[in-house]
Amino acid sequence: MVYWCKKCGVPIFDKELHECACDGKVFKISESSICNPVFKQEKKLLSRIAGENLVNKDLWYLGGSNYYYDGKINRISYRDWYKSKEYLIYAEELRQVIEIEDYEGYQKVVHANETYIKNIVYEAEQYIHETVKKYPSPEYIPTISFSGGKDSSVVSRLVMDTLQTDSIIHFFGDTTLEFPETYEYVNGGFRRENPRVALLPTETENDFFKLCNVFGPPSQHERWCCTIFKTSNLNKEFDNLPGKSLTFLGIRHSESVARSRYERTQEESKISSQVNAMPIITWKDYDVWLYILYKKMAINPCYQYGYKRVGCWCCPNNSDWSIMMTEIYHPDYMQRWKDMVYDFAKKTGKEDPDDYYEEGRWRTRRGASGLEVRNVSISDTPCNISDKARNIIIEKKISEDVLEFLKPLGDLKLAEKKDSIYISVYDYDKSNEYRKICDLIIKFGTNIIKVLPEHRIDATSLVNRIKCQMRKYQFCIRCTACDSTCPNGAIDTIHGQYHIDETKCTHCKHCIAKFYNGCIICDVLSAKKEF
Repeated sequence: MVYWCKKCGVPIFDKELHECACDGKVFKISESSICNPVFKQEKKLLSRIAGENLVNKDLWYLGGSNYYYDGKINRISYRDWYKSKEYLIYAEELRQVIEIEDYEGYQKVVHANETYIKNIVYEAEQYIHETVKKYPSPEYIPTISFSGGKDSSVVSRLVMDTLQTDSIIHFFGDTTLEFPETYEYVNGGFRRENPRVALLPTETENDFFKLCNVFGPPSQHERWCCTIFKTSNLNKEFDNLPGKSLTFLGIRHSESVARSRYERTQEESKISSQVNAMPIITWKDYDVWLYILYKKMAINPCYQYGYKRVGCWCCPNNSDWSIMMTEIYHPDYMQRWKDMVYDFAKKTGKEDPDDYYEEGRWRTRRGASGLEVRNVSISDTPCNISDKARNIIIEKKISEDVLEFLKPLGDLKLAEKKDSIYISVYDYDKSNEYRKICDLIIKFGTNIIKVLPEHRIDATSLVNRIKCQMRKYQFCIRCTACDSTCPNGAIDTIHGQYHIDETKCTHCKHCIAKFYNGCIICDVLSAKKEF
């Protein structure tokens, strides 16, 4: 809950005392976890929406369309503005003069809540100390997952202050879809405050808009972009560490229902060589902002504009408010996005592309209905070589690069017979006996692979595994998503080539089972059709 001190004129966040250091009377203004300062640049926009000058007033955002000012809760709804595009009338005016405030006017808030902020900081620092002791170096290397947003910035300061070092590696997850202001902050404000920090970008060679032509735009149900542009790149960077990564993250329970279930420390994550630690997982929005004001930290300028979260500018989880903000401050970005969604809508036979974009139905789409690759098939038929033998038939002509996709099945021993390649696959069976699992017969230039299972081998399971890999082979566009699935770091798409390091591969089959139908592309393209 958030309270207000009438004497000091500031919000009070102490959940137990409900009183201010000045002994002034306090009263509840919100039961939400949100009480964010509203800066001058956002006040300009809100003034237009509300129809009154709010620039010189103290405003606090309470969630939804609620703001506290003039001694009461006021509702400023932007919905009509968003639907009518009225905000575009003032967009140029807002872009021309951007004013960034300092924190001097907020120090009375810090003073009134000083005991509270010191208590939550102390608890977070104790957690960091204990976690580093539990996962000591050199087996674990402390790192920070850094996005350029407020939460990861707060965690960065907490960890470095606690450990009394600025030599902690920061992995900056550059998705290539960050706001220009994010890069400005990372290379400017953050770098000036932390000149000696090892800031390593986790970059990708993939072109997001080209992949949109394959997958369709990311949606709330199909966020393929996270795997390709975040997880796989981070996994590659972790492979270069001399130990496992003890990664400190700015994740909080109050952000979403899914994150409310997170444990504070997670030994199992998307990346096998990583332990996740979350010092501020119980903090609320107002805790984060109070810490920023307390430390007078530089932050991403987007928050001063009015953004409530900072991430990819075209994320399907962005609110209408965020979309409105981006149309104001980065109209060229949004025009490019609109053009792409329009093209997708037309290509997939949507009745009204304008409505599909404006109503945001691309954000809730499912599947790849209408995309050409959606119809690519794979099948298996009986083979006359033996009762258990099967022919796996794909549409793509098979060449030597298929061998990389067969390596996870087991150790491969190749022999040439006439115009075909005979591959004997060896691995441990269910009884942990190392033996031949099957023979594969491939004639390069055809679209058939013959599978001859050995006695006592579950032929159905084996064929399904091979079909998964052949689906992967057929669909593969070297998107790098598979790189992050191997717990041993054996998969690498080097220079656009899919490669498996046999010295690292243990044939655990994890890469086969990770995605339904073999790979993330198959996942997306084989999903249910949109509602």
